[in-house]
Amino acid sequence: MINLVSSFSSVRSCTSLAASHDTSATTDSSAYLSVRIRCPKEVADMFSEALLCFGASCTSIDEQDDCESSHEIHIDSVFPQFQDVDVCLSQAADSIGLKEIPAYEVKMGEQCDWIQKTQESFHPLEVTEGLWIVPEGRSPPDVGATNIILNPGLAFGTGEHSTTKLCLLLLRGLIKGGEFFLDYGTGSGILAIAALKFGASLSVGIDVDPQAITSASRNAALNDIRPETMELRLVSNKTCTSLMNEGTNEAVKEQSTYGMGPVSETEKYDVVIAIYF
Repeated sequence: MINLVSSFSSVRSCTSLAASHDTSATTDSSAYLSVRIRCPKEVADMFSEALLCFGASCTSIDEQDDCESSHEIHIDSVFPQFQDVDVCLSQAADSIGLKEIPAYEVKMGEQCDWIQKTQESFHPLEVTEGLWIVPEGRSPPDVGATNIILNPGLAFGTGEHSTTKLCLLLLRGLIKGGEFFLDYGTGSGILAIAALKFGASLSVGIDVDPQAITSASRNAALNDIRPETMELRLVSNKTCTSLMNEGTNEAVKEQSTYGMGPVSETEKYDVVIAIYF
């Protein structure tokens, strides 16, 4: 029996494209624009996703915000150095029906500053009772719980976004033991790893972004996942393929646990989760 969960969120695909663009850009310059935006809380998730589709390389909602207004929250975002931030914010706001562009401030930063800030802001997260997402290098708050150790890198899937949370909760209920699980759009590999920790026999993670495959592989190792129980596949995508250089493609092919093809018609899975737009 196949259970298909579809999310029409653009987060994962837009993040993958942004990450791919960002990789090529940083070879020339590590400078970027750090943009802090104050927006209404009720649209923060949607606006954060829209920013990714209109030029932001990455975004992060400040959950520990000390904003003066209880109805507003800050979004920290990164844009390429020469991006027209005002145009991007205007397009993002228009796409979700906001009549005005939220207030924002722009600062110039260095790439290493953003990476360090992201790592520092990623705290242990309790998805539900007995299930924690724990950043690499942090101690699990509950050693007796199911702890997923994670270093997301540039890939989507830290457990903070509602899409990932809901999928984790559903997956926990679907996995009874011994299932074959397919994670279509694996990102950081969080769902594929979670399925195995819940009792699945095999997880197959598929993505179009080589950085996602690299991130998922690293996270599998952090969680002591046996290579034979988690297979990762990089599949062809016209946009991402054009952004990949030959060296990147060959490096992925050389990884022993990586496949390079899509799911065949003969493969059978008990549970399938797909996040796409």
